[in-house]
Amino acid sequence: MKPRFPTLLIGLVGTSAWAAPIVNVAQGRLEGATVRGVSVFKAIPYAAPPVNDLRWRAPRPPQGWKGVLPATAFGPVCPQARVTWAGHDLDRTSEDCLTLNVWTPRVTRGARLPVLVWFHGGAYTAGAGSQRTYEGTTLARHGAVIVTINYRLGVLGYLAHPALSKESPLGTSGNYGLLDQIAALRWVRANIAKFGGDPANVTVSGQSAGGGSAMLVTVSPLARGLFQKAIFESGVALGLPGSGDGAGLKQAENAGVAYAQRLNADTIAQLRALPAAAVVGAAAPRIITAPIRDGKIVPTDITAAYRARRDAGVPVLLGWNSNEAARFLDHATLASYAADIRQTFPIIAPDLLRLYPASSDATVTRAALDLISDTDFGWRGWSIAEARATKGSAPLFVYQFDNPPPRRDGSRGVGAVHSDELDYVWGNHDPARRWPAADVALAETMQRYWITFARTGNPNGAGLARWEPYASGRSALWLRAAGVTNAPPLRAATLRALDHVLHNEDTPRK
Repeated sequence: MKPRFPTLLIGLVGTSAWAAPIVNVAQGRLEGATVRGVSVFKAIPYAAPPVNDLRWRAPRPPQGWKGVLPATAFGPVCPQARVTWAGHDLDRTSEDCLTLNVWTPRVTRGARLPVLVWFHGGAYTAGAGSQRTYEGTTLARHGAVIVTINYRLGVLGYLAHPALSKESPLGTSGNYGLLDQIAALRWVRANIAKFGGDPANVTVSGQSAGGGSAMLVTVSPLARGLFQKAIFESGVALGLPGSGDGAGLKQAENAGVAYAQRLNADTIAQLRALPAAAVVGAAAPRIITAPIRDGKIVPTDITAAYRARRDAGVPVLLGWNSNEAARFLDHATLASYAADIRQTFPIIAPDLLRLYPASSDATVTRAALDLISDTDFGWRGWSIAEARATKGSAPLFVYQFDNPPPRRDGSRGVGAVHSDELDYVWGNHDPARRWPAADVALAETMQRYWITFARTGNPNGAGLARWEPYASGRSALWLRAAGVTNAPPLRAATLRALDHVLHNEDTPRK
């Protein structure tokens, strides 16, 4: 790789008054920039570009370079369909996208700061570590090294196919995006001390698909020893057990074969020869655009792994928002409600209609919102928390975010919808919204909780309201601008009943 830094200036680095921070990593020298007292290094390659014959293979180590490589601009994002929710943050795409970004308050090898590695959301088909939401300066100023990454998405990140399984040393295929995340963690372990981070104090974290990725990493044998704590924000991964909404390797391989036939590709070589736009642009079933239980990288269901204590056994901070599904649904009709449930959850539809009943158009939207919020987000986090609520388990802390941020006109929605907590955790809200002082204070409180947890495995610290560790059915921290309080999780009794349904525990079928 050729350095992009002008040769004339290389000799000035480290000598002039305006010299940028320089770090020597395993591949070579990096030149970053300074933002509000934080050193920032962008688009650092953590793996070789997954192009040509490396498409749909486990990530390979990155190449080195000579001279000084500028790390002052974000690289391209992984190929994905155009979305509107991220503005222009995701416009520049390339398969050469396996890079990460680092924010650090101290470029000192002996600093030994806690490290927070962030996996972005986006339904496993969109997003990037370079989105403005995840600008890490504010979090880093709390005394941590912040790392955001790109990972392969959609079909390019999760295609399973029997020919791919045959050529893999693991004997499996799919989950390439998850392998990218694990490769990034290996890079962090080898290099983060150069940025002032402690490779023995790494927290894996993320939101939505990123939170689900962090969950999967904690149950993957391939990631053992690469992190010491975990944060899951509204994590979503795999289907609901027992609902017919899950997938294993064989089902995913069959879907991959059908997908290749639609693209008129008889061989993997022909698939690899297709332009990325052709692969990403073709509509694909969910089973080949998201993680699966492949038996090796993801050996079993997440909740099952936690209940059997086959997870990494690290401290966990997790939670979800009070009205998650309102991000995706604002109105439902009684006529379509039951039909949609039967189509989505054919096996457990009668039980779901019993747990989330609706008798009129006036009640159906609330029932639909609660059902989607619980089945997509709440149950997974709750079930992990319940699995840890036994004596001798590693500590786990649950939050419920219930603070809809103010809109531009000062009004607020009802409950906090999916992703509402991100501006508070990262401190990057739109300044045009002019948050009240109470919201600014809540953001500061949440950042302190998150970074204190990353530092010690316990979010409690001086000047913070006590956050009780989770105990079965109680002790979640409700986060509101009006104040934080410990109280039971939202709809805890319904989540327990849903869990009985999912695990067929004496649940009557109609």
